[in-house]
Parts: sequence; structure tokens; C-alpha cells
Amino acid sequence: MTAKDLLHKILDYNLWSSPDVKNDKPATTRLAQIEVLLEAFGLTKKYANSLIEITYQYNGLTFNRRQQLDRLTNLQYVLDGEFLYDRKEDANKELSEKIFLKITELYPHFSDFINVESDEIGWFFGDLLSFRQNIHKIAFAKTGMSEGFSTGLHYSFYLQKQLKETIKANLSEIDETLWEILDPLKRTVSKEEINYPDADLDKIDLEWRAENY
Repeated sequence: MTAKDLLHKILDYNLWSSPDVKNDKPATTRLAQIEVLLEAFGLTKKYANSLIEITYQYNGLTFNRRQQLDRLTNLQYVLDGEFLYDRKEDANKELSEKIFLKITELYPHFSDFINVESDEIGWFFGDLLSFRQNIHKIAFAKTGMSEGFSTGLHYSFYLQKQLKETIKANLSEIDETLWEILDPLKRTVSKEEINYPDADLDKIDLEWRAENY
């Protein structure tokens, strides 16, 4: 497994993370898998650099780095891009160079102002991940179980599926980029070596839907 698998697990879990279902088996099973993968790729809070000093402000309140980390789960630590503070500044050097070249190509008249600072990767990651999460909700969310058969409704499903398939076919570059940020080395780990809690999610989801619809 790779950090791209982790990305897809996070996107999938996002569909099950609402307060009304986050404690149900489809959600807890997915989160357990995510936690193991976060640890496998060194993306948990225990890898945070305690020497880094950052001041955070929310709703008029001020937090230091330790207080900020205490209020985050391991997953939120990643979703907020907090893990990027704990990396060497040149960890995403190749991606920074790629960004610089493309933006210079697109906006040559702004070449004197184009510079990829270390915090640019954090802003970039947050914006792209948010976009990818929204796309996932559109292209991958499953509908509930319907009773009976409706010709018009199934034609609606057909039209939606056409667009969803087009979207899915064009996600490669975004996913590769997010993968590179999560794990610049693009390492591979086996399920056995990380004690990955494998599960038949389709079966778990089907049983949950049968009980709740």
C-alpha cells in the first residue's frame, strides 16, 4: 500500500464522517484503517517537532503549537497540513520546482513575483485537498437503497453516471500530486508488515444500509 491508498481511504471516510454516522461500523472500520496507514507513513502527531514555535489564532483565542496539536486528531493533523511543518524545507523540492515552472509558463508577465516559499506547499495542499474532497462527494458517493422501480429516476442515475465516469477518469494528476505531498518518497508497505485491519467494506456498507434505509 502507498500514501495514495491512504488518500483514497481518507476521501472515502469523509463520506462517513458526519456526526450521525461517525460511530457506526462503516465509519469506525475505515478510520481504523486510516490510523494504521498514518502511522506507517509517519503522519501522526507523535512525529511532530516539539522545537517548532507557531502561534495560532481562532475566534479571538491564541494557541501555541503544543496546544494546537493537543486539539487535533491524527487525521486532522494531516487534513490541516500540520505535518508539513515537521518536514525538512526541501522535502517537496521537486514539486516546488514543478509548480514554479508551470506558473512561470502560465503567467510570464508576473515572473519577477513568482516564488514557491515553503508555506506555499501548505496552502496548495489545503486548497487541492478540499477540492478533491468535494469532487469525491460528487463522483463517488453512493445513493441509498430505493424501493420499487422508477424509469425516470433510473434515467437520472444514468446521466449522473456518465459525468461521474468522466470525472473519475481525469483525477490522476491531482491524486499523484496529493500523494507526492503526503509522501515525497512514494514508499510502499505491505498490509502484513503494518498489521493493516483489512475488511470487506462493501459487505459492511450493504449490511448498514439494509438496517438504516
